[in-house]
Amino acid sequence: MNGRSAVVHPAAQPDPDHWRSEMVDDVDERADEPLGTKEKFWVSRTQDDHVWLFKFAREQGGRVLGEDWAEWVVHKIAQLLDVPTATVIPASASGRRGVLSRRVLDAQIGEELRHGNELLAEVDRQYDSSLEGNNPRYTLDLVKKALIGTGAPQELRRPSLSGYDVFCGYLLMDALVAGQDRHHANWAVIQLDVSRSLAPSFDHGNALGFAVTDKELRRLVAEPELRQRWLGRGKSRHFAHRPPLTDLAYEALSAASPAARRYWRVRLENFNPQQLTGILSSIPTNVMSEDARTLALMIVRENRRRLLNDYPH
Repeated sequence: MNGRSAVVHPAAQPDPDHWRSEMVDDVDERADEPLGTKEKFWVSRTQDDHVWLFKFAREQGGRVLGEDWAEWVVHKIAQLLDVPTATVIPASASGRRGVLSRRVLDAQIGEELRHGNELLAEVDRQYDSSLEGNNPRYTLDLVKKALIGTGAPQELRRPSLSGYDVFCGYLLMDALVAGQDRHHANWAVIQLDVSRSLAPSFDHGNALGFAVTDKELRRLVAEPELRQRWLGRGKSRHFAHRPPLTDLAYEALSAASPAARRYWRVRLENFNPQQLTGILSSIPTNVMSEDARTLALMIVRENRRRLLNDYPH
């Protein structure tokens, strides 16, 4: 979909690892994006030739949920892990917080984005591609079958890894950041003529405790046992049988190539959660509270430890 030309005011801070919110003006005549439940629309930034999707952070009970900071922080974590993701920039429109997410394909050369639910329905005639929430036929075996012949994202430049191998990295990242929203339309392939490659990962706002209330935050930060129980309840809301996120990542990696298992383990071992300290501290406190920052760092630290302890060989 073509975005409309929009006035986007660049932030003064040039450091890409520093929170820099851009302001999108004149969005009354916009090209709305119907896919999904979030309020969003396509725009063109005057600073570049790319098309960007602006997504509002949702509001609940009179407060803005942290989908904007969560999506930006997960994008930064993905860069540290070598997980290809859509580029994300914090932004605001009509006085409301959100993010700009760069479109992952180049429609001008004929690339098409085909979402997972479409691919899964092609290899399983009984698959309900319109079903929202938990899907009893949404399994890793079916995902692997749907990704046969699909290459790794071009951004990764790892010819030894297949599209499925890299998809396993997406699930590993989900488990690391407590991201529960890897539904069947929340991944895709890019098709150009007969060639297909896995699209970079996108839509990571449901992560890092983005919706936890201030009262819950204080308790989770202060009480380790409560936090461990809370982390243990992190399950996929969409895959069959709602598996724990860590179990889902392990199962996926067990079916991946040995090269993929080695690659993602090394990436996870080399990732130091302390690298997030500066990234998190750059987010204004009126956007992300000190307790939210502390919890986000705790989530990543503790999930990394859990993942490495039982990593499949």
